[in-house]
Amino acid sequence: MLAPIRGTNHYWFRVKGEVKAMIAEYGSPTLFLTLSCAEYDSADIAQYLRKVNNAPQSYSISRLCTEDPVSVSRQFSYKFKDFFNIVILQRGVLGKVEQYYVKKEYQMRGAPHYHILLWIENAPVVGIDRPEEVCSFIQDRITCHIPDSNTSPDLNFLVTKYQLHKCSKYCKQNIKVGKTYVSRCRFDFPRPVRDSICINDVENSLKSCNKIYYLKRNEKEVRVNNYNPLLLKLWRANMDLQYIAERNLSLTEYVTGYVTKAEKSHAQDLWDEVSSCDNIYSRLWKIGQKLLRGKEVGLYEASDLRGESLYMKSVTVQYVNVYLPHKRSRKIKNYSYLTKMDRSSKDILILA
Repeated sequence: MLAPIRGTNHYWFRVKGEVKAMIAEYGSPTLFLTLSCAEYDSADIAQYLRKVNNAPQSYSISRLCTEDPVSVSRQFSYKFKDFFNIVILQRGVLGKVEQYYVKKEYQMRGAPHYHILLWIENAPVVGIDRPEEVCSFIQDRITCHIPDSNTSPDLNFLVTKYQLHKCSKYCKQNIKVGKTYVSRCRFDFPRPVRDSICINDVENSLKSCNKIYYLKRNEKEVRVNNYNPLLLKLWRANMDLQYIAERNLSLTEYVTGYVTKAEKSHAQDLWDEVSSCDNIYSRLWKIGQKLLRGKEVGLYEASDLRGESLYMKSVTVQYVNVYLPHKRSRKIKNYSYLTKMDRSSKDILILA
């Protein structure tokens, strides 16, 4: 019922099926890339806001972002699309992209960010190709190194400003170890010091909430998030780049759920509320109202209701119902059609 409504569980359930169809056809995605907005630090967004609002230099960027979220969202969308099409697809900074899936997500009521799945041509896969090939592929594209401030001042500035992870209530989790609880970062920071890259067992890594690989890093880099140097210099905001290609698709299943997730639902509260209704019409009304009220929509997401898509992909996925006709679900025909039918007719259903 709510599948056409953006951001609902029903909406993303259908999208998740499409991503799974892509994985079934093309195999595991190779890379998982996240790009954030950093609207208060973005020079292009600041320039655009001052131009369209004719704002004086005394106006702070935070004030302009609050007063004109539509322009912020529009400029960020233009910036991402050009960056993705030119840098990722045309120039192939991460390799030749065969397929892709992109999701636009919003940080609670804050600025948007993008999650991207990339299928790279001839990329090695954990469990199929030699570990040396996998390590070489990762090292050519992903790093956590803090460059020298004298030889690479700009990249050093970007890494220390955007890529250093600081734990907060958002990422801290209490995990039971024996009879006690231990506080742990769900993003696995700080990460271990390594003299060289290390590939771990996928199944055990997922069970223990560890990474399937650890990059080479020293004591100063244990809180540096993965990045690609060229992408970071061009994007100039927080990013995360992960290698996820593995044979058993265990990690892919997790990432697919992550990039197609909807808001948290409160099924028990919904059931308690609709159970008090006497008839089916009141219950349906209550369900619709409850689901719509439970969806958070911030300024930037509301601005995107003008037509900005929440996701895009490189292929069209067409659903084909392969059930036998007598096993397919049905629904009642449109009321206007029913009123024109013969009263004795029983042909009131159509295949859903």
